[in-house]
Amino acid sequence: MKPHDLLVALLLVQNLLERRSDAFFQPFGITGAQFNILNLLAYREGRMNQSELVDLLLVGKSSISIVLNRMVRDGLVKREEHEKDRRQVVLALTAKGRNLWKRISPRYETIVQETFRTIPAPRRARFVEDLKTIHAAFLTEADMVGSGKPWDFYFNRNNYGARPTSKT
Repeated sequence: MKPHDLLVALLLVQNLLERRSDAFFQPFGITGAQFNILNLLAYREGRMNQSELVDLLLVGKSSISIVLNRMVRDGLVKREEHEKDRRQVVLALTAKGRNLWKRISPRYETIVQETFRTIPAPRRARFVEDLKTIHAAFLTEADMVGSGKPWDFYFNRNNYGARPTSKT
């Protein structure tokens, strides 16, 4: 297998993942990026500095302002002043946002479990390590600033607490 074949395989998976994600979230009236924001806020007990959230998002940083403005407009999140630093903005889940997250999250988790059950448990850690290697290979020097933060957040949960449940 040639390196280009690996790239094509990744692109095929990415394309299908995006289409399935769009189809899954569309009936709820949100996008995958919006669910990611709801999910990150749920992990942080409903509140997070906007700058930290931006660092952890799995979407392009240029579109984040638009996504957040729509979520504020739709009443899913609200912006608040930081208690100690007025230059910072805190994002908070609203009751509407938390309720939507609670409706979506169990279905989302079920689909994720069913999909990735196809990879035997002993191979999952190696698979993630291989993906991390590919991720690192794509990084440029400009990407290196803070580049480990999202990876560490998503794959080292001991630092960030247990996954919230939709029942909380």
